[in-house]
Amino acid sequence: MKKTYFVILAMVLASTCASGHESPSTKADIGLEEKLGQYIPSNTMFTDERGQKINLTSFIDKPTIIAPIYLSCTHQCPLLLSGLAEVLGKLTLVKPGKDYQVVTLSFDDTDTPKIAAEKKVNYIKLLGKSFPENSWKFLTGDTANIKSFTDSIGFKFQRDGEHEFSHPVMLVIVAPSGKIVRYIEGTTFLPFELTMALTEAAEGRVGSSARKALLYCFSYDPLKKSYVFNILQITGIVMILFVGAFLAYLLISTKRKKRDQNKTA
Repeated sequence: MKKTYFVILAMVLASTCASGHESPSTKADIGLEEKLGQYIPSNTMFTDERGQKINLTSFIDKPTIIAPIYLSCTHQCPLLLSGLAEVLGKLTLVKPGKDYQVVTLSFDDTDTPKIAAEKKVNYIKLLGKSFPENSWKFLTGDTANIKSFTDSIGFKFQRDGEHEFSHPVMLVIVAPSGKIVRYIEGTTFLPFELTMALTEAAEGRVGSSARKALLYCFSYDPLKKSYVFNILQITGIVMILFVGAFLAYLLISTKRKKRDQNKTA
């Protein structure tokens, strides 16, 4: 009888997991190890799209959105930057150059300022409104500085070929002091979520990463241009809870019957 209970529960769990989000990578050395409250190194040097050397920490004098990508990417990175440009165009409560700034930082040491400049033009245009050019930097660097930065934010990636990488897809929000205050995963972003993260960064306050919970309950519909409720996934959770409660009830009832039988024997 007990075996039957567990078989049913296992089947429900399997079907629910199959409908959920899959991990972007199964490799142990690729992923994100959040380091909220810690600081990025003070001595990392990068080159911007104009060819000027920049000390990253010195540059971060206001809340900063950092997007780690590689410029030759044709998959997730363009989606990330497009999603970022789209949401930046919708922010109304915070102003670029005054309340925040943006950094696109390449973790491919073969990327160059020339490529960075070409990419920047495209995404500035995509914003759909005027944006201070100096408030969105596209940075490239050498292996040592890239590793120092990515290690500090817990960003684990791996080169898969000459110009291919496996990597997390996310933004990291940094306070003016260089403190890591928020991670936002995915390629589409909510204006209120980004505004909240920037507000927390201005105060140096570490926020919680609620993005995973939001993405589990909601997904973005590009046709409707809005977030829709993931009814199937929520239904799956409810089913698990229901089946779990039902199995617990059966087990308790069975134990009670056996106990009553033993008393009357």
